[in-house]
Amino acid sequence: MPVPRRLFRAPSRSLLARLAALIALLVGALLVWTLSTVYEQRKLMHRHQAERELQTIGRLQAQAVADWRTSRLADANALTDDSLFAQAVARWQSAPQTEHEATAFVQERLRILQERARYSVVSFVAPDGTVSMGNSSKTVPDAEKKALAHAIESAAPAIVEPRRAPFFAFPFFSLMAPIFDGTRPLGAVWLVMDVRTSLYPLLSPWPTASETAESVLVQAQGKDALLLTPLRRHGELETPTVVSASDTARPLVQAVAGARGLLYGRDDRNTPVIAVVNAIAESPWLLVSEIEVNEAFGEAATRELWVLSLPVSAAVLIAALLLGGWQWRARLRESALKDKLAQNMQWLESAQKAALVGYYVYERSGDTFTLSPMASELFGLTPEAPVARTQWLAQVHPADRAQVLAGLDEALRERKPLRMQYRLVDGSQERWVDMWGEHDAPSANARMTGTVQDITERQRAEEKLGQYRTALEALVRQDPMTGVANRRALTEALTVEWQRAARIQAPLSVLMIDVDHFKAFNDRYGHLAGDECLRKVAKALARTVARATDLVARYGGEEFAVLLPATGRAEAQAIAEKLRLAVRKLAIVHAASGVATVVTVSIGVATAQTKTAMRSEELGRAGAQANAERESLHLIHQADQALYAAKEGGRDAVVAQAEAPSSTALVGSGAAPDPTVSPPPPRST
Repeated sequence: MPVPRRLFRAPSRSLLARLAALIALLVGALLVWTLSTVYEQRKLMHRHQAERELQTIGRLQAQAVADWRTSRLADANALTDDSLFAQAVARWQSAPQTEHEATAFVQERLRILQERARYSVVSFVAPDGTVSMGNSSKTVPDAEKKALAHAIESAAPAIVEPRRAPFFAFPFFSLMAPIFDGTRPLGAVWLVMDVRTSLYPLLSPWPTASETAESVLVQAQGKDALLLTPLRRHGELETPTVVSASDTARPLVQAVAGARGLLYGRDDRNTPVIAVVNAIAESPWLLVSEIEVNEAFGEAATRELWVLSLPVSAAVLIAALLLGGWQWRARLRESALKDKLAQNMQWLESAQKAALVGYYVYERSGDTFTLSPMASELFGLTPEAPVARTQWLAQVHPADRAQVLAGLDEALRERKPLRMQYRLVDGSQERWVDMWGEHDAPSANARMTGTVQDITERQRAEEKLGQYRTALEALVRQDPMTGVANRRALTEALTVEWQRAARIQAPLSVLMIDVDHFKAFNDRYGHLAGDECLRKVAKALARTVARATDLVARYGGEEFAVLLPATGRAEAQAIAEKLRLAVRKLAIVHAASGVATVVTVSIGVATAQTKTAMRSEELGRAGAQANAERESLHLIHQADQALYAAKEGGRDAVVAQAEAPSSTALVGSGAAPDPTVSPPPPRST
């Protein structure tokens, strides 16, 4: 018997419409989820890049500030440990009217220190806190009085942190270096430095183009944060400048509370900022470097959002049109569904292009790759068609092929995830890609699926950051005015050359050079002419030395030093004479010299000749390093004594100090020369 027709009912149009709407919503949600995931990944990548850049700049600035503070303490310690200076001060205090030689020695020592290290004030302070300023005597501020008492009590230099005080018209940083005659305190040398010209330039300007980035030094004052340097938009430092501990959103307060490394907070205008906190070694200082969040990665996030929101907007519009068309015709509904599917694939491909990400499938049995359109574009191959592994490998940069092939074979053999970065050949250019891969199944003919992403821009950004870091490290070791090496570079090079000389048992010479009557030159012709004179002298010295291993450095003020590896005493004297004549040939007029009508130099020569050296394994690496630094300073001291003798003998002369004893002069690998260490090349005559 036939079944009644009423038992079977075709689905109503409203049900189909609801089903179509549900499918459209699901597809739209999937697209939005895909695009939002890509967006979050891209935004996170830009965030990490900005954080790494801020951390790198913060570390470099913190190291520069630590070196600056260490140099100031080294100057103070050198005064405290100088027994000759202490004896001269004792003679000067006991008979100031008759000990003209002691008075001159004290004044000359303080003058050289002030000009070499560019201190604003270098004065001797009596134990009661009085200091001679011109024709009158004053009492140092209370903070310096406390530092003076502490320095005498502890027999070590005391520091007064940067601040403003009525005593000077500028913000200053000062130290008290105690001077003793045996155990009797004679007073202290007050070293005052204008932080606007010495400390502030280490933190400003920001090394990269930025409108909101800045670095500031802070110190704990109870639970509050005391600013030692001004905020960039606030001008000069005022006293006191304190950030209350109640403002817990400020990175400055978080740093004082113990936070270190990367953190987020708000500045004094309640603007979100990203900050990094670095502690300054051997000090109570903290360096806080911060930048507004919007500047750090807001622009990149907005750009990514605009790019990824376009497909979403188009999807919403097209879905609405499809749903409206479904109410009119079933044929249009079917056509619209097909168009929607095509558009979804296009949007997905657009999202991959925006993120520069493609996918691939590797068939182990056929040894072939199947690439998505974006991956094909990255490799410059045909999309969708299987590509042999040899053809894929041909697109890899020749220098990376062996490494890439070994990494792929290892991942296939050991069935572990694949992750590698390598270069592709794109005509005359190179592009970097990041390749991921996972195994699908444990069978012998398993497939590997994964993604490949273009990371060329990220690599370039990292290379630029590395170049900046290298350039900044080079600037730290270069004298900014003369362009030759600075004292720090000389100290490092001298320690290295001393250890090498010990290993190969070669001589090592140092020349100390002083421009004769340079203060008189400055007084007569002005500081601008004095600076130009130093630049010309530095260029003449650099041109005259013969080998690349020789180092010309500005030791401080008008003093220069030349490091001559593998150079004996006689040869070093000959080179010193060439340098003296080279400066004379500059013919820089010096009417106030008293030595000659042109600028001249006095040169002290010191040479260390090793014949027998202690084995480095007997001392250990740390002991060998410490010994090399100690002996290097002794060699500098010998050259300085020879320079003093040249100046005492009438200047415009070369004087050589006696050679250092060979039995304990150097630390090396043993009595026999090390055949693996080559000496510097012979000097051209």
